[in-house]
Amino acid sequence: MYQHYSHPGSDADGEQAGHAVAILSVQEGSPGVRIVDVNTDYQRLWGGSREAWLGAPPVVVQQEAANRQIFAQLHEALHPLKDSAHGAFEGISGREVSRHHDGKRRHVEWRITAMGTCHNGQFTLVLTQRDVTEQMEKEAQLERLATTDMLTGLVNRSQFDMVLKNEFNRQHRYSRPLSLIMLDLDYFKDINDNYGHDVGDQVLMELADLLKRNLRKADCCARWGGEEFMLLAPETSLEQAVRLADKIRGAIKHTAFPLQSSVTASFGVVEVHSQESVKSVMKRVDNALYLAKNKGRDRVSTGGLLSSAKQA
Repeated sequence: MYQHYSHPGSDADGEQAGHAVAILSVQEGSPGVRIVDVNTDYQRLWGGSREAWLGAPPVVVQQEAANRQIFAQLHEALHPLKDSAHGAFEGISGREVSRHHDGKRRHVEWRITAMGTCHNGQFTLVLTQRDVTEQMEKEAQLERLATTDMLTGLVNRSQFDMVLKNEFNRQHRYSRPLSLIMLDLDYFKDINDNYGHDVGDQVLMELADLLKRNLRKADCCARWGGEEFMLLAPETSLEQAVRLADKIRGAIKHTAFPLQSSVTASFGVVEVHSQESVKSVMKRVDNALYLAKNKGRDRVSTGGLLSSAKQA
């Protein structure tokens, strides 16, 4: 019997398995792959007893179609080696999303390697598997922390900078319309002073939810800092961006925030010019926002490039 081994801390009571191992046999001319032996971590990962697995086809992932594809890849890799005394099987590997025998969605990392060369038309292989779900979840959490504003759940400034640069490169390459909207809550300091920072934070969180509801999938919305937010609108002309900004402006004004008075916001809107730098666009959108503030707030400004009753 193949000897059991596992990482420290794994046991038979359902804790996360270490390395699940199955010894496999592949016979020349036979399409099937059969299990010769398994360790207890393999049983823990996929359920069933050792005796039930002997002679059965192995499970790499629970999806049958994905298993067939992996075994086809395996046979393709082994075929040139069946008549070679010196050829070495370098192995195949991958990481798949599967389901544990208890029904939970899992990420499984796997690798199939050889135990020696082909003997009498038969390959003996080792399937090694590891449940990396916890590792993947930790990596995803770290990525969220690095890219997300913790208060609002929107992307943070550093992540927005990266998205902005990528969209600029695409705009310069394909000459597609790209617009930028900067908004700032009016008199937000008064909200904090009169109602407290907890209420101010609640206003920011509700505003973030409002922005998410009113933006399209392709748009990117970030908390720029304090009560300032930035919206990046790909495939959007200046006129379209102004309509979007004014729609959001109206939604903010008519939303019942946790205050006795209404909340309003001012907007600066610009369209990126051909081959324009990020620095230039940021300066123009900031100037447009300043103009909206200077002309009375609760309005949309393009810096004078587009006239409308709603804009300054």
